[in-house]
Amino acid sequence: MVILQAQKINVSFGEQEVLRDISLSIQAGERVGLVGANGVGKTTLLKCLDGQMTPDSGELSYAATAARGYLEQLADFKEESTVWEVVLEGYKGVLEKRRLLHELESAMSQGGPELTRIMDDYARVSEAYERADGYACENKARRILIGLGFSPNDFDSRAGTLSGGQKTRLNLGRLLAKSPELLFLDEPTNHLDMNSVEWLEDFFITYPGTILVVSHDRRFLDKVATRILDLRPGELHSYAGNYSQFLEKRAAEDLAWQRAYRKQQEYIRQTEAYIRRFKAGIKSKQARGRQSQLERLERIAAPVQEKVLGQHSLAIKQESGQDVLTVKNISKSFGEKQILKRLHLQIKKGEKVALIGPNGCGKTTFLKIISQRLDADEGEVKIGSRVSIGYFGQEYDDLEPSNTVLEELLNHFEIKVEEARTALGTMLFSGDDVFKLVGDLSGGEKGRLAFLKLLLAGDNFLVLDEPTNHLDIESRQVVEQMLKDYEGTLLMVSHDRYFVDQVAERILTIENGNMECYDGNYSYYLEKKQAQKQLVQSDKKADRQQVLRSEWQAREEEKEQRRKKRWQQKQLEELEMRITELEGQKTDLETSLADPATYSDDENARAVTTAYRQLEQDLESAYCDWEKLNVELEASETKTAGLNPR
Repeated sequence: MVILQAQKINVSFGEQEVLRDISLSIQAGERVGLVGANGVGKTTLLKCLDGQMTPDSGELSYAATAARGYLEQLADFKEESTVWEVVLEGYKGVLEKRRLLHELESAMSQGGPELTRIMDDYARVSEAYERADGYACENKARRILIGLGFSPNDFDSRAGTLSGGQKTRLNLGRLLAKSPELLFLDEPTNHLDMNSVEWLEDFFITYPGTILVVSHDRRFLDKVATRILDLRPGELHSYAGNYSQFLEKRAAEDLAWQRAYRKQQEYIRQTEAYIRRFKAGIKSKQARGRQSQLERLERIAAPVQEKVLGQHSLAIKQESGQDVLTVKNISKSFGEKQILKRLHLQIKKGEKVALIGPNGCGKTTFLKIISQRLDADEGEVKIGSRVSIGYFGQEYDDLEPSNTVLEELLNHFEIKVEEARTALGTMLFSGDDVFKLVGDLSGGEKGRLAFLKLLLAGDNFLVLDEPTNHLDIESRQVVEQMLKDYEGTLLMVSHDRYFVDQVAERILTIENGNMECYDGNYSYYLEKKQAQKQLVQSDKKADRQQVLRSEWQAREEEKEQRRKKRWQQKQLEELEMRITELEGQKTDLETSLADPATYSDDENARAVTTAYRQLEQDLESAYCDWEKLNVELEASETKTAGLNPR
């Protein structure tokens, strides 16, 4: 079933054409990755497809039942709400059914002439609640929050106190809880550490709806995407399969395109030469015929050369000594929270090391300490002989906001204006871009400028904190190759697992203040971690089975309590009707006993008296049953209310 279809979508901003005649169709259940160079219009297309932006022309259609969800970069939740309350907003419909069930239960306990209708309503809502897996929504919310890097201690934190990255993760968590049939995501792995990205991949692989995602994370696209849409200027191409399969297919297509274009251009050149040579001679008729052929020829468009970073060599100005960095007993705390605990590390000349770990574990803090931008509380950092450090920070602190882009180079390096402009051109700063103030640049532009300064500095020890932030995939590949070819020493932090796997030859992990070392690339690290997990798999499996059994038992107990409660309500209704009937019979017998005519016949008098005594016993028994059933019903209501803890 087609869940989304777009026909000839066009969008322009002023004179700049962003999208031209873009058409696409997405089937229900697909997981589609949307890729393309920065600035090509991916976010614009995503917003048009979600209905947030109206295209200049074109048509959009959706499946009638398709609820849509879009990951906003700016969170819109109430800042006084807790983390737990925000993620539960995603289960608003389920929780509304739960509230309605409680109201119906209360109404049933009151009895009355509407009881049958109320019980029918209760059965209908209860079935819908169970179908929506309402009994498990708190467990699902907890798993989502923990999967996205929140600890149980964070659940009661006010949303307004969270960092920007935490708010983005919380916004994503709320959207995942809603589970819309059609999910639009723009860079969902931003602000996630590696563990959270891996959890998100597993979540999406089993996601019951349809996903359209913009991402620069190649490993993520390889694992999640079942189809790739490649957006180029004025064109959108579709490729079945994941990102790696897309690269192979596009490379083959591009090669065939280039060959066909060159072949046609050679044919045109030869034909035009023939026409010029013979247009006035004895072969002028043939020349005119070939001219007509050229005019009818369907020209192959020239292959589009996308804008990517220029390829540079990261040259070093001098060799360092063999011992580049020695760290002994480094510790660092912020307030009462200890981030780093007596860390030791040695890095030799030429090593390429990646530092990974959860958000907030101290990776950036460690880089700032060894690059002498932050003091440790204790311990020693020794920089080796002839080592010069080139630092790349996430905040681009080494850039001067009041400089123009051109001045930023001229003030730091002894180069001519034309040399500076040429270098800036390789980082996609062309024309008047070089006269922009650094403070007015986007995050991506600042990152490219900061990286260019590293290229020109020639340092032999690069300390890089998220060097691929804001870069598109093609530009990341260029940076990868530069760092792989770099002859100096490298220590970097990155959440891009593909990038780390390609560049790093040693992996360091920081968690709970402690550091571990793995002598291999990221794939080797994953193998080692998997082996460690398998060592304790049997114990954890047993524990997990016990947890699942307990959760299942809790859900079954709640269902049983609700079924028992409905039965008790029905029994109470029948008992009240029985008591009313018995009281009516008692009134009739009392009337008979008060009538002297009853005693004119001894046998009749004995029968009425016996019936009356039996009726009194039956009525007394019914009253006792009614009181007992009311006590049981109150106990059931109390127990049911206690089965929904956070």
